[in-house]
Amino acid sequence: VYFLMKSQPSRSLNRQSYDGLEKRLKEVFSERSSILHQLSKTSKELDSIKGNLQSLKNDDSVAKKDVQRILELSHKQRQEMKSLQAALQKQLDEANERAEKQQATIKFLKVEMEKKTKIIKDLQQENKSLKTKLLSGHKRCDAYAEESKKIQAQLKELRYGKKDLIFKGQQLMDLEHKLTIAKEELEKTALDKESQLKALKDTVHICFSAVLHNQPGSSHRFPVSPAHLFRYSSLINSSRVTFQQPHAKDISKVQRIVSASKSPVNIGVMRREGDGVKACQMEKVRQTEGSTICEPPRQKTR
Repeated sequence: VYFLMKSQPSRSLNRQSYDGLEKRLKEVFSERSSILHQLSKTSKELDSIKGNLQSLKNDDSVAKKDVQRILELSHKQRQEMKSLQAALQKQLDEANERAEKQQATIKFLKVEMEKKTKIIKDLQQENKSLKTKLLSGHKRCDAYAEESKKIQAQLKELRYGKKDLIFKGQQLMDLEHKLTIAKEELEKTALDKESQLKALKDTVHICFSAVLHNQPGSSHRFPVSPAHLFRYSSLINSSRVTFQQPHAKDISKVQRIVSASKSPVNIGVMRREGDGVKACQMEKVRQTEGSTICEPPRQKTR
């Protein structure tokens, strides 16, 4: 389009020059026709003069001076006609040269116009192709925008899902922490149970050993050798105390019991059990079939 805008003033100038040349050619041809018309008139006049001369010769009434003057005038007119013909020939040659130059320029301008028209057509085709490319690009942009919207929606869903997963993971971590605490508490309670069982077994073993060692020689029939003590160890080890598996609610209660078992009150109970063994020695020995039995004090069950 810019190329066309540039080419328009040059085309207008070429048209103006072409119109001016046509006008000049028309003027030259009109002058040529007028000169030819004058020449024809002069030729007719000369013919008339010749006829007059012949008539004068025939008549012999005209003087020789007049004839000479007329001949001189005709000679001058012929010279003038020759000079006019030479000037006209020069003008015609110049006009022909100008016309040839103008035709060459017109041909050159036509060739340039054809080239420019081809360039314009190529530019129009390029514009059409660019328009189609732009339309396809707009369509692709719309498709990419829709895909980006879908991806953004999926990302939002993934973010919400990630938040839910993080929240659930935190809940699971809290549950795991609580489970580990409960497991530790259960292990502590199990250790406390084992310690209680060992304490009971030790008290029974102490009771039996104290009874066997402190009996008089004439009243008991059991030997005090370690082999016989080993015989009664099966009875001591056979004493089992069953405990139920505590629930999660009873963990706090178990902790209280364990802390109470480690308190100095339980130590006093153990001392009382030792004193009971000594009291058992001071009591009357009940003889049944020549054997003595000292029953240990029973614990009160809740």
